[in-house]
Amino acid sequence: MLQSRALLIVVLLMLLFVETASAQTVTLYPERIVLTLSKDTGQVFTVSYTMNPMKIIIDSNLPLPYLDPSQFFDDVALREMRYSEGASGSRVVLDFNYQIPEAVVTEVETFFQLDIPKTYAHTTRRMVDFGVIYGHQRRADSFGPNVVNYLEIDLWYDLQVKLALAQDRLFGSEQVSGIAGRMEAIAAVNGAFFAATGRPLGLLMIDGELISEPYASRTALGLGPKLAVMERVGFRGEVTLDDGSRLTTLQGLNRPRLQDELILYTRQYGTTTNTNAFGLEAVVLDGEVVRIEQGNSTIPPGGFVLSAHGVQRERLGQLAVGDRLDVTVALDPAWDDLGVTQIIGGGPRLVRDGRLEITGEEELFRDDILVGRAPRTAIGITDDQKLLLVTVNGRQPNISVGMTLEELGNLLIELGAIQAMNLDGGGSTTMVIRDFVLNLPSDGKERPVGNAIVVVAGDSSQPR
Repeated sequence: MLQSRALLIVVLLMLLFVETASAQTVTLYPERIVLTLSKDTGQVFTVSYTMNPMKIIIDSNLPLPYLDPSQFFDDVALREMRYSEGASGSRVVLDFNYQIPEAVVTEVETFFQLDIPKTYAHTTRRMVDFGVIYGHQRRADSFGPNVVNYLEIDLWYDLQVKLALAQDRLFGSEQVSGIAGRMEAIAAVNGAFFAATGRPLGLLMIDGELISEPYASRTALGLGPKLAVMERVGFRGEVTLDDGSRLTTLQGLNRPRLQDELILYTRQYGTTTNTNAFGLEAVVLDGEVVRIEQGNSTIPPGGFVLSAHGVQRERLGQLAVGDRLDVTVALDPAWDDLGVTQIIGGGPRLVRDGRLEITGEEELFRDDILVGRAPRTAIGITDDQKLLLVTVNGRQPNISVGMTLEELGNLLIELGAIQAMNLDGGGSTTMVIRDFVLNLPSDGKERPVGNAIVVVAGDSSQPR
C-alpha cells in the first residue's frame, strides 16, 4: 500500500514537472533569449519582424492553448510576450526594448524554437577623407544597447591631429562644433577634463607650448609627426639664480595658487595672475626680475610671473628687482626628444600593450568617473600607429545606456587599440565630422567644453 502511494506521488510529481516545463516557453540568459513552442501534427510557424518598435511575430495555423494572453519579463531586452487567437490561427508577439538581430530558428517534429541574441555589434565604416575612416556601431551587450562612433586616423597621411582651447584661450568654453569650425577641421572630439571656467584640469601642451601641468601623474597622449605615445606623465620645475644655484621648485603652471605653492603664470593664463594679496610675486621679463608685488600682478608679454604663498613666499622673498633667474619646466618622460608637440592629459588608463588595465585609483580619480555606466570619450593607439577617437552615447534608456570603464577598455581592444585612455565624458562627449555632430549628447544638446582634439588636413592628402 505504501509502495503504491509512493509510486502515485512520483507519477504526479513527474506530470507536474512536465506541465511546468511545457509552460516555461521563454528562458532568459545573459546573452540570449530562447523561446520554445510545442508543435502539434500539421502545425506550421512563420516568423516576421518589425523594427520600430522592435517586435518578433510568430504566426501559426493552430492554437497554442498553454500560453497566457500577456506575460511581462524583468529583462533588459524583452519586455512582454502577447498571445492571441483568430479565425486563421494564433499569433505570438515578442515586444523588445531595443533593436535586436534576427533569431536562429530550430524546428523539429515536436517543437519550434527561436534563439534570440541579446549581444551583437553591427558596424558600418566609410572614408571621410584620405587617412580618416568613420565607423558607426549599433551594439548591445547583456547590460543593454549602445551607439558607438569612432574615427580611425592614419598618422602616415599628411594629417595633423592637434589640440585646441575653447575660444583660443585658457579660460572659456565653446562647443566642439564651434572649435572644429574655427579650425576648419575634418573631425573633432571633446578633449581633457576642465573646470567650470574652462581651464584644463591636467596636462595640456599645444604646438610645443606647455599650457598646464599634469595632475597626479595621470595618463597622457603625446602626438608628433607620424607618432603617438601614451604614458603616465610627471612634472618638475625649478627656479635657478644667475650663479646656477637653485632657489626653489615649482608646484604648478597657469592655475590658481594654493597654500605653500609656487605657481608660474604665462600670458596663456591671461593678462593678470588674479591672485590675492596673501602671496608674493616676482614679475620677470627677459630673465630679469622687474617688479616685486603682493598679488594680481600684470603678466608681461614675453615674460612671466612667479607667485608664491607660505613657505614658498619666504624663498621667493630672497629676490630683488634686478636679479636674474631662469625657470625650467620638464615632463617625465621627456617626449620632446621624440618630436612630440601636442600632449593631452586624460585618464584613467584603459589598455596597456593590448590588455585591459584600469588605473583609476592610482591616478586619484573619484567615483563619478570610475563607477557606473556613462557616456564616454576615449582615445587609443593601434599597433600600426593609427589613432582611434571613440565616443559612446549614454543615459538614453533603450537607445544607448553608456559604458563602464572596463567595458570601454574592452571596446577599444575590439577596435584594435594596444594603448588607450579615457577622456572627459558625460555630457561633454561629442564627435563632429565636418559640420555635423555625429553622436547624441546626453544633455539633449551640445555642451560647451574647455578644449578639443581636432583632425586637420595638411597640404597634401596623400601618404608621405
